Amino acid sequence: SSRVQFACSQEQVQQNLADFNFIEYHPGWVPEKFHEVESSDFTFTHIDVDLYQPTKDCFEFFYPRLVQGGVMVFDDYGSTAFPGAQQAVDEALAKLDHPFFMSLPSGQAFLVKTS
Repeated sequence: SSRVQFACSQEQVQQNLADFNFIEYHPGWVPEKFHEVESSDFTFTHIDVDLYQPTKDCFEFFYPRLVQGGVMVFDDYGSTAFPGAQQAVDEALAKLDHPFFMSLPSGQAFLVKTS
């Protein structure tokens, strides 16, 4: 299954990112862990959840908490393997007034919150 394909232990992640001692870990599934950071503001979010519903959930949760000038990166926006990610982002963008959004040749995309 794809869950196993992308699986990695929290210990391995923490070892890989050991040089970045400012990281807070919130292991679990989207959106079950959002309550742990609901009072936070964000300057940068990297959304890499592959599928439609978790991408939609992430956009709806993080965008209102993104500071002006903050950036959201969508890792799977141009991925043919995960078309639901692009659908979720496009639907969310349609509700915004002239968003600063750019898709990249890498398959990623980013949004800068301008207002």
